Amino acid sequence: MSKPLDFSVLREQLAGLEGQAYWRGLEALAESPDAQALIEAEFAGVAPLMDRRRFLQLMAASIAMAGLAACGKTPEQAVTAVSQPVNLTPGVPAWYATAIPFGGVAQPVLGKTVAGRPIKLEGNPDHPVSGGACDAFTQAAILQLYDPDRSQAPRFKGREASWPDVRAALAHEQQVLDSARGKGLHIVCGASSSPTLKRQLDQLQQRWPEARLYHGEAFAETAALRASERAFGQPLAAQVHLEQAEVLVCLEYDPLGSGPYQTVLQRGWAERRRQAANGEGAALVFVAESVPSLTGAAATARLPTAPSQLPGLLLALGQALGQDLPGTPRLNSAQRQWVQDAVAALKAHPGRGLIGISQQASEALQAQVMQLNQRLGHAGRALDWQVPWLLGYEPNQSWGSLAQLSQEAVTHLLILDCNPVLNAYMQDVLPQAPFRLHAGLYYDESAAQCHWHLPLNHALDGWSDGRAADGSVCIVQPLIEPMYSTRTLHQVLELLMHSTEADALALVRATWAHIAQQQWREALANGWIEPAPAPVKVEEMTPITLAAADVGEGLEAVIRPDPTVWDGRFANSGWLQELPKRISTLTWTNVIGLSPHLAEQLGVSNGDGIEVTLAEQTVRGPAWVEPGQADQVIALYTGYGRSHAGRVGDGLGYAVRPTEQFSVSASLRSTGEHFLLAATQSHHRLPEAQEPPIRVVSRAKPQLATQAIPASLYSPVADSGPQWGMVIDLDLCTGCNACVVACQAENNIAVVGAEQVGQGRSMHWLRIDHYYQGPLEAPRSRFQPLPCMHCEQAPCETGCPVNATVHSRDGLNQMVYNRCIGTRTCASYCPYKVRRFNWLDWSADAAPSIQAQRNPEVTVRSRGVMEKCTYCIQRISNARTDDKQHGDDFDPSAVITACQQTCPSQAIQFGDINAPASAVSLARRDPRHYRLLEALGTRPRTSYLARIEEEGAGDEG
Repeated sequence: MSKPLDFSVLREQLAGLEGQAYWRGLEALAESPDAQALIEAEFAGVAPLMDRRRFLQLMAASIAMAGLAACGKTPEQAVTAVSQPVNLTPGVPAWYATAIPFGGVAQPVLGKTVAGRPIKLEGNPDHPVSGGACDAFTQAAILQLYDPDRSQAPRFKGREASWPDVRAALAHEQQVLDSARGKGLHIVCGASSSPTLKRQLDQLQQRWPEARLYHGEAFAETAALRASERAFGQPLAAQVHLEQAEVLVCLEYDPLGSGPYQTVLQRGWAERRRQAANGEGAALVFVAESVPSLTGAAATARLPTAPSQLPGLLLALGQALGQDLPGTPRLNSAQRQWVQDAVAALKAHPGRGLIGISQQASEALQAQVMQLNQRLGHAGRALDWQVPWLLGYEPNQSWGSLAQLSQEAVTHLLILDCNPVLNAYMQDVLPQAPFRLHAGLYYDESAAQCHWHLPLNHALDGWSDGRAADGSVCIVQPLIEPMYSTRTLHQVLELLMHSTEADALALVRATWAHIAQQQWREALANGWIEPAPAPVKVEEMTPITLAAADVGEGLEAVIRPDPTVWDGRFANSGWLQELPKRISTLTWTNVIGLSPHLAEQLGVSNGDGIEVTLAEQTVRGPAWVEPGQADQVIALYTGYGRSHAGRVGDGLGYAVRPTEQFSVSASLRSTGEHFLLAATQSHHRLPEAQEPPIRVVSRAKPQLATQAIPASLYSPVADSGPQWGMVIDLDLCTGCNACVVACQAENNIAVVGAEQVGQGRSMHWLRIDHYYQGPLEAPRSRFQPLPCMHCEQAPCETGCPVNATVHSRDGLNQMVYNRCIGTRTCASYCPYKVRRFNWLDWSADAAPSIQAQRNPEVTVRSRGVMEKCTYCIQRISNARTDDKQHGDDFDPSAVITACQQTCPSQAIQFGDINAPASAVSLARRDPRHYRLLEALGTRPRTSYLARIEEEGAGDEG
């Protein structure tokens, strides 16, 4: 005899399901043989009248009420508010200034909230670092706030605990540490620039002077700051101003690539390109690198070279620039030519250049580059020096490395806001520590190895502070109450030292107690409280001898942060996992990069399995053939191979740990496996067409030939009001993909997963195509963003059998979702392939927290309809409504699309093409202006400005 159904158990099980899974569970229950017994036990009064439909209704209502009861005790009497809160107006968004930390550097942002829900982040337009722009990681931070896999409560040995349990445990450990003056207490801390955290750690070391602090950041600035101490006798941080650098020489230096300083550096370089296009100086880039990068893609001259050859290149540069350096560099003809061209450019623009080198390079190489910049007069223009403000690097501080930690006797190990188990070797430290505590956003690999795990607030639901890329102090203020039972890192340290639950705001305010309340409120409104510090003048330099190292003959492996998930901290973000890597356009995994020559030698192609053996680890994964990669270099990327990332990031790719060396010796073999890879672009060779999609002009002759517009067979379009158009400057676009994530966040674009991307079903409304031009060994790279073209004579409108895609009177190509029946004819007719069909319903089963992030002004599409760029029509409508409410005439210049808003390079202009003085109209009159596939006669409203290069190539009119 079967065991009777327990309704309370069923309620718990079904209440945990969401969306379609919930209803499928109810239907299965209705069909079960025990359903009638359950009806009689639970609904005795209506059992005789019960049918399947009525059963499902009552069960759904009962379980819904059970879910509501689980949220907390219901008040005895509920009374609606007589008036709305003063800061909450239904349908009207509120904006708050705050900051998102990344790698210890605060990214200044404005957070948009609707009915108390944060839904979108934009760069703070009033802050000099962002100017209204931000990067892809910052845009995706809003999704991380709502991640249902974030840690939601304390844990002890993997099981959920309470904060009173934490207080009791820490109170006992305080007594032990007090008696030993902190001896045995070792704290591993992620990168931070928080003045409040610095104040607390200073207090901790005063109470426990024997305690030791360690850097836990995977790709930190440790070597660079030690190099500055070696070069100048004191640790100094470089403040780079690329807008002042007419000549940029990069030795494995990628200022335009991913990282905490990407926004300010991209903005500076775009300004330099803009000035050069107007005839104000040059914008020359000489790049020597082993693996293709965004800076390499923008290079005037790019040299593929192995890391072991950097000392010889730097020695040759120094000697050619007048330094008295011993030794004879061993260079081949291509390397000598590259050095000769770079030196000639630097001499032609004295004091207006910058030489950069990777922060992973050795201290001696970095110190030599610093002194070379100082001697060439670059400091004070393209480069300033500041006293370091990242914690652990200030003068008179001595934070250790994880390698030093392994030599210590550890009784208490605290891991704060980092994941060293994933990115370092901790096997010798973790098992021997009797007390291990981890504090972080996720119950990650390091948390799983600790006794205690304490969940931290996200930057958007907790108070803190931090310094932006220029050193100014930003206030991190929450946009929402904490979503889970979490604490800020400041509250965790307060618990550790005093066993008290302190208010998060009070802890931050105590740091700025000398600031008057009115000034504090102004700081909250503006987003920052303290300006950037004054530069430091370098008076003396320590002589450094640099000799060319022997060039290795074997294979070298370089380990880099992944361009979309970094060191793994973003691995559970679906937006970033599905964001195409900048050069390869791969998604959802990491690969092992090989040069075409090395892949041919090994007999492998894209997706074939290979094994790389390093000194301390072996890596197995799919090969990816990367044109332009140095022949003897193997590229490995961190951030994958996760086991405790969350439901999105677990089990993807291979795991590899960074090393302290810039490159390490490696061996390579094929495994005979094959991996299916999900790339958004299947070909990268730029076609040799009469009208290539990416046009190029020379700086000496920056104009294209006049394009002949074909005769039209279409009827004239009746237009009225502003006529919307967009121009994208390919000379400024770096392919950083920030616009893609901004579009996704603004327009509720679904994440579809690796399998669907592999079938060509990516849903991004805006893509950035990447092309190569030239030989595979050293090609040039080109980028081209492609939103909907909004053609004046659109083939999709002609082809749609149900008139679901129509033309508006203001020039927009619009989609009427309610009419679309999914024939996909419009996608077949579109020559630009910018329309997306949602084959499946990827949104209905999303977690409730993810649903809370969605923009209420944009429809959440179900399956079976075509989607595409709308020029952010919701922003157009909002601007028109705002002007009408204020009694003003509609001002089209106030409309800024999501992609335009976030672009660090300001490569996108949008507005009314009928207004002669508008930025978009001025761009359309530029001699570099052209339309994509103009010969087809579609007359697209989205058009381009050709890229400018120093050498006349491709199109010159």
